Amino acid sequence: MITLSFFIIVSIIISYIDIKKGLILDKVVIPSFAILMALKYLESTLSVYDFVAIMIVVLLFIMPIALNMAFGGGDVRFGVLCALFVGLEGVGYFVLLSGLVHLVVLMIIRQKSYPFAPAMSLGAIGAYVIGVL
Repeated sequence: MITLSFFIIVSIIISYIDIKKGLILDKVVIPSFAILMALKYLESTLSVYDFVAIMIVVLLFIMPIALNMAFGGGDVRFGVLCALFVGLEGVGYFVLLSGLVHLVVLMIIRQKSYPFAPAMSLGAIGAYVIGVL
C-alpha cells in the first residue's frame, strides 16, 4: 500500500509539471526510481522480472524517439518508473492503457499532441488495479 501511495503522489507531481512546463524532470524521476525500488525491496515485491518489464518499456518507448515523434527522454524515464511500479505482469496493460488514455485525451481536446505523463500515470495505476484483481 505504501508503494501505491508513493507512486500516486509522484505521478501527480510529474503529470502536473509535464502539463504546465512540458518537462519530466530527472530530479524528480531518478530519486523516485530509487525510492520505489527500495520500497518494493522492503515489501519483498522486487524481482528480476521488474527489470525485464523495464527493458520492454525502454525498447517500446525508444521507437517514437527514433521516428522523431513528439516523445522525449523524460517520457522514457517516467515509463521506466511506471514499469518498475507495475512489474512484468502489468507492463502490457500499462502500455495499452497509457496509449488508450492518451488517444482519448487527444480526441477530446482535438489537438495533435498533449503531454504523455498523465496518460502514463493513469495507465500504470490502471495496470496495477488490474493486477490486484
